[in-house]
Amino acid sequence: MNWLKREWLQLTVLAAPFCAAALLWDRVPDRIPIHWNLYWQLDAYAGKLVGTLLLPAMNVGLFLLGLVLPPLDPRLRAYDGETRDGTLRALRAFLLAGTSFLCCFQLAILASALGMAVNIFLVVQVGAALVFLVGGNLLTKLRPNHLIGIRVRWTMNSREVWMKTHRFAGRLLVAAAIVLIILAFVVPPKFYFLSIFIPFLLLVVIVPVVYAYRLSKHYPL
Repeated sequence: MNWLKREWLQLTVLAAPFCAAALLWDRVPDRIPIHWNLYWQLDAYAGKLVGTLLLPAMNVGLFLLGLVLPPLDPRLRAYDGETRDGTLRALRAFLLAGTSFLCCFQLAILASALGMAVNIFLVVQVGAALVFLVGGNLLTKLRPNHLIGIRVRWTMNSREVWMKTHRFAGRLLVAAAIVLIILAFVVPPKFYFLSIFIPFLLLVVIVPVVYAYRLSKHYPL
């Protein structure tokens, strides 16, 4: 009962696309758009069953993976209570952000298939940026662990390097998310993914690792 009370929002997010598909099943067309290329051009359709259930099923799988991962970390029980609880809270929050994004994407696809005026591009790009925003806020508070975070040699062997790197990476990710949201309303969809999103993604992945390496020079392993 406590678990259901804690996870009610996550379970609602997981159930929403299934409920929408069930309620609208008779109105859903036999061909549903499911894929867009790098220039945001629609290039694939699926049948009704796959088009309505594939992403929701992936969402459930993502949630189950989040349940399975913590017990697989043999070090988790060795953490102090604050680190363990904080790590698990961060994992649940990130899973909620990711599954909420896929839920909104699926609902947008369903609405588009029903002929509603939905800007799939903005749903995806703004949704992805919001996931970045949540992730950035989580990183700034994340304590050293072996489950989630920037787990490279320099951060894992030094608490100081871990804390400074994650605070820096979190702020960078939040800033990138805000810029991505703004640019999603300015840059044409056909240029956005390759010219904006991919460079920003590489930036927030590579720069913190380089930052951790440079910090390690001041905090010997």
